[in-house]
Amino acid sequence: MEPINSITERIARDFIPPETPVTPLNPVLFHNLNADPDCPICHGTGLIKKGGDPDDPTSGHLEACECRKRLLEQNSLKAKTASANLNGYEQMTFDTFCVEGRGQLREEQVTNLTYARDFARKYAEDPSGWLFFTGRYGTGKTHLAGAIANYALENEKEVIFQPVPDLLDQLRISYGNTGESFEDRFDRIRTIPLLVLDDLGAQSPTAWAEEKLYQIINYRYVNKLPTVITSNVNPRDMDGRIASRLKDTFVTRIVMQVPDYRDPLSGAGCEDDLSILHLLYNRSFENFDSRKNEHLSDRAALELARAFSESYEFAQNPSGWLVLSGPSGIGKTHLAAAIGNYRKQRMDNPIFITASDLLDHLRATFSPNSTATYDAIFEQVRSTPLLILNYLDTMNATPWSKEKMYQILNYRYQAQLPTVITLLKPVRDVDPNIRSRLVDGSFCTVVQMFDVPMYNTNPEIDLNELKNNRIPKKRG
Repeated sequence: MEPINSITERIARDFIPPETPVTPLNPVLFHNLNADPDCPICHGTGLIKKGGDPDDPTSGHLEACECRKRLLEQNSLKAKTASANLNGYEQMTFDTFCVEGRGQLREEQVTNLTYARDFARKYAEDPSGWLFFTGRYGTGKTHLAGAIANYALENEKEVIFQPVPDLLDQLRISYGNTGESFEDRFDRIRTIPLLVLDDLGAQSPTAWAEEKLYQIINYRYVNKLPTVITSNVNPRDMDGRIASRLKDTFVTRIVMQVPDYRDPLSGAGCEDDLSILHLLYNRSFENFDSRKNEHLSDRAALELARAFSESYEFAQNPSGWLVLSGPSGIGKTHLAAAIGNYRKQRMDNPIFITASDLLDHLRATFSPNSTATYDAIFEQVRSTPLLILNYLDTMNATPWSKEKMYQILNYRYQAQLPTVITLLKPVRDVDPNIRSRLVDGSFCTVVQMFDVPMYNTNPEIDLNELKNNRIPKKRG
C-alpha cells in the first residue's frame, strides 16, 4: 500500500502551489484540499481508497471522502449565495415566515399573511409573470421575496436578490471597476431568469438612477421575465413609466395589511388611515341573511335577491359603479363591506368610508396640527382603485361639502374607476350634479330596496308598532 506521506505529496503536486510546504498535518494543505483535518476516515487528506472488489476496475483507486464532498457542497452553496446576493438573507424561507406575527394579529390579518405566503410559495415553484408586494415597513415583504429567491437557489435556478438602492450603487461603482464591467453587470441584472428587486422607491431619485432602473424594468417587462418587486411606496408616487407597467394584468399585486412586526403593539398605520373596512371584517357574502324565513313580500324578496346578486357579481370583477339605495337596516352596508372584504382577500386595497367621515378628514387637514395634507387625502380617495362610499346622502349639505364630493365622484366617473355607493334616499333626491352621474345606465347600476323591511332580530320589538309611533308592548 502506498504510504500516506507519498499520497499527500502526490496530491500536493497536483493541487497545491509549489511554494506551499507539504506535510501530512499542514493546515494550509488541508484547507486547499477542502477536507476536514479532524476527519476520522481520511485523516484530513480528503481522499479514501475504494474497497477491494476484484470485479470493480476502479477498486483501489482514490476517491473523495464524504467530508470533502460535504465541504465542496458548502463552498459551492456559499459561492452561489454570494452570486445571488443572498448573503444575510439565508434564513428568509417560507418555513420561517410567521403568519401569526407575535400573537397580536386579528383573524383577517393572519388570513392576509397566510394568503401572501401561500401565493409566494406557489410563485416560487413556477415563476411566471411579476409579483409585486406592497405595504408598510415590517410587514414581511422582504422576507417573502427572500424566500422566493432562496427557493430558486436551492432548486438550481438562476436568481439575483437585489435591494434597489444597493443595485444603483453597484452600477455606479462598476464604471471604474477592473472586475465586472458596468455593461456586464447591467446586462446580467436585466436578463437573469429571476430577478428580485427589494425596496423599490427607496433609491435616490436622480435622473440617472430613474433612467437605469426604468431600462432594467422595461427590458424585463417587454421580455416577460419573472420578476419580484417589493415597495413601501404607492405606485402613483413612482416614475410614471414604472408605475404604468406595475398596473399591467400580468403583475399580481399583494398588499400586506398588517402592523410592523418589529413594533407589534403600535398597530399604527397597519390599516389605511381613512378606510374603516377592518371594523367590518366579518361582513361577507357567506353570512349575509337572505331572510327567507321572514316571509317577505315578493317585491321585497326580489329587491333583496337582486342586491345580493349585483353585489356579488361586482365583487368578482369590479367595473363601473354600483349604487345600493334604501332605508336603514336592510343590509346595504353589509353588502358594500362584503364587496370590500372579498376584494381585500384578493389583495386589493379598497377604501371603505362614510361620506361624512371623509369630509371630516378633509376639514381636519386645515388644522395647523394636522400631520396629513388636504391634497394627499383628496388624491388618495379620488384615485383609489376601489372606493366604497357609505351613506353618500347623509353628509352635511353645505356648498363646500357638495363641491368636494362632486369633484371626487366626477373624477372617478371620468376615469371610469370602480365605485360602490350606498344611499338612504332614492337617487332622485341626490344633489343634481352627482345625480347626473348616477343615472348613467351604461356605467352605473342602481339597485333600489325600498320595499325591504328593516331587520329585526329582537322578539321584544314590534316594528309595526314603532312604525305607527306607538310604544311597543312588552311580550309574555
